[in-house]
Amino acid sequence: MERRIRLRYSTLINYASMLYRMAAAVGFVVIVARRLSVEEFGLWGIIFSASNMLAALVAFWSMWAQRFYVRGREEAPGTGLVLTLIYWAPGSLAYLGVSLLEERILGWGFDYMLAGLPMFLLLTLNNYLVPLSNVTKPELRGYRGFLYDTLRLILAYLLVAQLRMKLLGALLAVELALAAGDLYLGAELRRIGVLRPRFSWSLAAEWLKALYIPLAGTLTQFMRTGLRAVVSWVSGSEVPVAYLNVGFASEAPLLQAAQAATPALYARILREKRGVDVEESLRLFLLFAGYMLATFIVLSRTIASLYNPEYAEAHLVIPLIAIYATLLSLTSIYGTTLRGAEEVDREGVPSYRRLLSSQLFKVPATRLSAMLLSYALAVPALVYYRGDPLRSAEAVAVALNIGVMPALLHFYRQAGRMVPHRFPLRELSAVLAGSLVAALYYVAMGVNGIRVTRFWAYAPSLALHLAAGLALYVFTVYALSPWMRRLVRDALAFARSGLNRKLAQ
Repeated sequence: MERRIRLRYSTLINYASMLYRMAAAVGFVVIVARRLSVEEFGLWGIIFSASNMLAALVAFWSMWAQRFYVRGREEAPGTGLVLTLIYWAPGSLAYLGVSLLEERILGWGFDYMLAGLPMFLLLTLNNYLVPLSNVTKPELRGYRGFLYDTLRLILAYLLVAQLRMKLLGALLAVELALAAGDLYLGAELRRIGVLRPRFSWSLAAEWLKALYIPLAGTLTQFMRTGLRAVVSWVSGSEVPVAYLNVGFASEAPLLQAAQAATPALYARILREKRGVDVEESLRLFLLFAGYMLATFIVLSRTIASLYNPEYAEAHLVIPLIAIYATLLSLTSIYGTTLRGAEEVDREGVPSYRRLLSSQLFKVPATRLSAMLLSYALAVPALVYYRGDPLRSAEAVAVALNIGVMPALLHFYRQAGRMVPHRFPLRELSAVLAGSLVAALYYVAMGVNGIRVTRFWAYAPSLALHLAAGLALYVFTVYALSPWMRRLVRDALAFARSGLNRKLAQ
């Protein structure tokens, strides 16, 4: 059934969810990082990394389920769901193998790794349901985010802060929140008629026969999400992972800013190739990302101490990862454009040769090359800095930035050819000006010199400064960007029309 994809509406809903996630994630990480030892916090990152690494393999069939459903194959979602549930068995065995490996390297933690097995199972289901919602009703991703982040924060407070369950409490908080999110998405997709109990052996065989197409993308996600686990293997320690956890806390909201825009962009480009959709997605991402990037760069030391004063020395990891997340997000927008504009599979899975020459293969292959380059730089650096956890974490962050740059440049050129559009330089200028104003405010008020030794003593004033910086950023962008003024007017008109409809009922 054809559904109208509302690019602005779904992007704004997903962005609102992302803003909420940023605040909730800070609360969650503060609770966990301040109550776990450095070693426990490092093991937390390893468990999360291993679970995501193995859950990434769902992309082998989720990509085809998305595209085939949009092109009219109603049995595609049910077929992909059955394959996801079948994967639970071999995936669980692989997870147990990783757990035994970590026990050998670190000398402890197998029982906690075992407690993380439900996280792997739930992330696997999540990694199938979220992409499916992206091409059917993209705003479901945002609604699910509100539910997940609220429950995760509440449960972390109850289990970790109040009941003092430490690492086990942190794992349970995430697992219970993931279960609620999966149930919500499954019920909604079922309600709107997307997820039906239909399975097609021929469709499954067709996808499995073409596994080499999503192979590169799946391996890329496998390597990206498994990075912290690999760092522990090469360095022989969980401490560099603890420092990277602090850095990757800045990655999540920036990646969410791109992910707020790309689901609707992908769904629209699959249906019609329009450059205005690419430009709108870029504008929305720049608007969302500008303030966060400025904040993470200028307030890196303050933010690191907010999580735990012990991590203040690792503050340089935060801006390095934030810059990487920005580059990766732009790569994701252009890569989404290229994959959505590719029509080689419009009549079904074509020949091996045609697929290999299409963007369905080239885009993930380029991303894989970028990740391999990052690993090629990071692993020798980890060996060189073995025994120095701080330098190890910084070296990994630098390697990620170097690896992603060639891929971004390549995607930018290719997307301009396949879907002609212009980069929104005016909005970029407005965002840079707004970011500079916010950064100057932080420096003038001395916010960048705050060291958060006691959370509740500093958090309220820090929150006020962040709100003031955001207000200055928004005001500056609003003053300089006609597009921003139109966006605000449209949002207010939409809100008024919704209110009028409710009053008329």
